[in-house]
Amino acid sequence: MKRRGFTLIEMIFCISVILIILLLVIPNVTSKNRVVKEKSCDAQVEVVNSQIILYEIENGYLPTSIHDLTSGEHPYLTEKQVTCPSGLTISISDGQAYAR
Repeated sequence: MKRRGFTLIEMIFCISVILIILLLVIPNVTSKNRVVKEKSCDAQVEVVNSQIILYEIENGYLPTSIHDLTSGEHPYLTEKQVTCPSGLTISISDGQAYAR
């Protein structure tokens, strides 16, 4: 008897193995995305904190709001830098940047 191709049982087995692998991998990938967004938000807050220090050095006082850093002839930040990749907005309180 000549065999040309896979039997139904072989196909079901292969698809089952692929599905099990996907079920093991997908949760890890989605949790990594969440961690990356959190870390990128932390990095963005640090960028804003460094711009706060630069603003204080050049002007002699701390900015009272994020608008102080994004406005003016030569802004310290762009409008895109005010929002984290995770969607949180960065605000300034007591000379420190926080994501909320």
